[in-house]
This record gives sequence, C-alpha cells and structure tokens, in this order.
Amino acid sequence: MVLFATRKVKKRTIHLVGREKTQFELYTFCLRHKRDVFKLSGMTITRSKPARPAGTRPEGRRSLADDVIQRIRQEIISGRLAPGTMVAEIPTAQRLEVSRVPVREALMVLEQDGLLVCEDNGRCRVRMLTSCDFDEIYGIRLMLESESFRLAATMHTQADLQRLRDNLRQTERAGTLQRVTVLDLAFHDRIMQISRQSRLMHLWRAILSQIQLFSAILQREISSVITNVQDVSLEAHEHCLRGIESGDPDLARRCAIDHLEPWNEWLKSTRPESRAI
Repeated sequence: MVLFATRKVKKRTIHLVGREKTQFELYTFCLRHKRDVFKLSGMTITRSKPARPAGTRPEGRRSLADDVIQRIRQEIISGRLAPGTMVAEIPTAQRLEVSRVPVREALMVLEQDGLLVCEDNGRCRVRMLTSCDFDEIYGIRLMLESESFRLAATMHTQADLQRLRDNLRQTERAGTLQRVTVLDLAFHDRIMQISRQSRLMHLWRAILSQIQLFSAILQREISSVITNVQDVSLEAHEHCLRGIESGDPDLARRCAIDHLEPWNEWLKSTRPESRAI
C-alpha cells in the first residue's frame, strides 16, 4: 500500500483510536468509510488511487510519444519508410523535431507491434515481410474475421449498419490509394467491434499493425496491375454488408472468406514459395 500526503476530509481529519492497527486494517477502514485520508497518532495515512494498467493514459489525453508512434507507423504503412530502412533514434528525433525520449518510446512500441525489428545493439529497421510472414498474417486474419463476420450477423444494430454504410460512402469519395487502404481496415475494424467479443477484439488489436502493413503492401502491388482498386474494394464491402445485414451467420462467414480469398490467390501468384491456404 502507498502511504503519503495529507488532505482534509470535509474540513476535518479523522483520527483512528484504540489498539494498534495493521496496514490492511487501516486500508479496509478507508474503503469502508469511503475516505482517502486518516490520521493515526499524528501519522497521516492516504489511500492511494487505483493505478492505471501499464502503458495506458487517461482517457482523452495523448502524449507526445503517442503522436510520434502514429507518425512513424503511418510512414511505415504508407511505404515512405521502406522495408529494411534503418530507423535511428537521433536522426528520427531531428526529422520529427522532437526529443529522443518520445522517439525511444515509439521504437519500443512499434517493435512490439511487429513493424520494426530491433537488433541487440539497439539498431532498428522496418520489418521486411517474408512469404512466411504474409502466409501467417493471412491465416490469422482469416480465422479472426470469419468469426467476427459470423457474430456480427446476429449482434448488429441499425446504428452499426449505418456506420458501415458511412464508411462505404467515404470510400467512394476517397481520392488516394492510401485513403482507400485506411478506410478498408476501418470497415473491418468496425465489424470486429460489432461482434461484441472482447477477447476476439483483443486478438485483432494485437496484430492490427501487421495487418495494416500486409494490406498496404498488397494493395500497392495490386494497384500496379489493376487500376480500379477502389471500385473493387467498394463492391466487395457492399457484398460483406449485405451478408451481415441478412442476419444469417453462415452467410456472413462465407462473405468474409470470399472477400479475403483474392489475397490468398495473389500471394500464390506473386510468391511461389508461399504456403498460402
């Protein structure tokens, strides 16, 4: 327990009297009487506030490190930082016009997200996805999304469907491939939320950065041979929406599989060593 500070409670300080109390007894007394501060023989005892989970911040607040993480993440996903590019602490801090501290924190987070690979000497590079990496990400995405679509078919509300329709309208107006990619993942992320399964959502969030990188790389590749990537994405998502809207879990799951299958075919055709499903 943390014991510290002094604060008046309703303009008076409550003193505990009687036999000597243990720390646990004092703490439970605080809880029972809903007080933060007490005194015992002149010693002030303060009930500490519950700590936030590691790595979290107060709701609505963003730190400088959060902004740096987002900027570097977008540079990696957009391809501005190409696979294999060295991401050094000092040059990155100078380029982003920040100190080294938020950059150091950002590099640690992005390594955990799977976007950077850091060596023992501290050097970090943008991850180069191998054929095996693409296979694994595709397989995990297929498992997670086929389940989220299935659940969304029965768990959705009209408000949920409207948000998906809003995403389609934004995709229709998107002016760049990068914007299409962002909206594409936002559509799938929304369906994951509609499933209302916290553990499924946790697994999705854990690999989301790598899915974003996976999607961005493949969409850039596909756009070199298909000029209407935006129309293809829009049509596919309209089909997915109809599947979820039907309320049929099996149909919705089938829509997810059909929607993701082109990625599988592309991996097989462009990466002969791929073990795609």
